[in-house]
Amino acid sequence: MLTHARPTGRWAGERLSCTMRRALLAAGLAVWWQGVVAQSLPVQQAINAVNADSLVWRLERLSGEVPVDVGQGDTLILSRHKTQPGNVIAAQWIQQEFTRMGYAPVVEPFGALGANILAEKAGLVHPERKVIICGHYDSMPGGTTAPGADDDGSGSCAVLEAARVLAGLGFENTLVFALWDEEEQGLVGSAYHAAAAFGNDEEITAVINMDAIAYDGDGDGLMRIHTRPVANSIAIKDSALMVNTTYGLGLDIAVNNPGETYSDHASFWTQGYGAILVIEDFDDDPNPHYHTPSDRLQYLDTAYWRGLARLAIGTAAVMAVPVIDAGMRETRSSETLAIYPNPARDKVEVRMLVGTKADVFPVITDPTGRAVRDVRITKAADNGWTLDLSGLAPGAYLLRVQDGAKVLTGHMVRWP
Repeated sequence: MLTHARPTGRWAGERLSCTMRRALLAAGLAVWWQGVVAQSLPVQQAINAVNADSLVWRLERLSGEVPVDVGQGDTLILSRHKTQPGNVIAAQWIQQEFTRMGYAPVVEPFGALGANILAEKAGLVHPERKVIICGHYDSMPGGTTAPGADDDGSGSCAVLEAARVLAGLGFENTLVFALWDEEEQGLVGSAYHAAAAFGNDEEITAVINMDAIAYDGDGDGLMRIHTRPVANSIAIKDSALMVNTTYGLGLDIAVNNPGETYSDHASFWTQGYGAILVIEDFDDDPNPHYHTPSDRLQYLDTAYWRGLARLAIGTAAVMAVPVIDAGMRETRSSETLAIYPNPARDKVEVRMLVGTKADVFPVITDPTGRAVRDVRITKAADNGWTLDLSGLAPGAYLLRVQDGAKVLTGHMVRWP
């Protein structure tokens, strides 16, 4: 991270406490919070595949615990500071890892020394729409020893893990696995990329940035998501909260809104793109080894790290929209409602899998259970109808349909 200044805009009003969950269940949203039906088998597979040993294996090498060989024999990456030779070796090793997983990595040079490393998994339906999952591979302090295990070796290795577990799955949108350089000098690498993307009119659907995701000194398990009302950033945060509950991750999450601007997500906010930061509890439990030569693997909590990596990777997979076969969109459904397409922008087709009454009363609620729209419709002969989403903010919603004495439920997501 760029700075260790204590955030001033902290807001934890969206922390998902047990008390809140019980209240929501009492309000009749048991299906939403218990996650009875996983929304997507590919997302579940990706989350389950995130492996702690894989994360540790890469961090041992990226932080100088174990040597790497990028063509010049065994070498330790002792520092990834931009002025140190380890920075270049790290960039070469990252490319080597992407290549080993079957990607064609691209080096994006900038300034005198900077080099972002990116790999893409092309979308099968909308390749022009990009979902970026990212971290920064450079480190602090200046000098010959800067292992940067937590900041941001933890996020960098989670990006590589994302590339590994998502490699064999298909998505509608393009996934970009990005590792930025010179974050510690003022978000230079990500700012360069975001400005170029804006200048080229690129469609970036979501940015999920991971920066320092492995330190939990007080052992309370608390993590944070930083968001702001920029583009669809709030909706991306909502999707992350949905992943946490629907896929049973059980993470204790606090939301900072307005989020801080001390990491690479802010480069995309500057250009008007939606982005979030996934981070350890940097507000109240900062890593004492931050920006020192002692920022090493031995001080990190591997189980905690895996949990945050799973959240970010699951969120990226949801935003990229999994497909079962090329050209086929997965239908998300509950046991009682089928909703297609999902996510959607303007309209969805809803079909009731049970129920016989002529009139039904749908209610759309947000993730907290607040009703945002009531719609009275008459069912078609095939127990289905079209639902207009215009006017709804992008984000995750629950559709609840009163059909006589029955309450039918289904999840849906509106794209921006």
